[in-house]
Amino acid sequence: MLNQNETYVCNQLNTILNEIAASTFICKERKGKGKSSIDKPADLGIYKVKASKKCLIAVEVAAVNTTQLTGEVLRLFYDSCPRKLLVLIGKHPGKKGKQLSERIFCLLFGQEKITRTPARVVRHSNKIATK
Repeated sequence: MLNQNETYVCNQLNTILNEIAASTFICKERKGKGKSSIDKPADLGIYKVKASKKCLIAVEVAAVNTTQLTGEVLRLFYDSCPRKLLVLIGKHPGKKGKQLSERIFCLLFGQEKITRTPARVVRHSNKIATK
């Protein structure tokens, strides 16, 4: 079952997906949870509407402090889905949370830039979502 932050982000992603390509993609809870080498795969996924069993992008919602951020990044990194999206929500994990998350992903994938990895990090705030 999704928590309040995950439900909120899921709804916001569905709004964006509908604007980009109506009735093509959907964000929803990963019921089967996929596979993960640490048995804690991401809770959300973006799927094609017509082939909704195969997750295209694993989505992890992080409303955590900086200390817990590494765990959230690792949880997403070890998810079996090849593409990853980390959504930082609320005041946590601080102003440099996005940079830190991107740096960890770069190190895990052995790359210099986040654009050379299959992972992306975005910061979400209620102010942006309501505009």
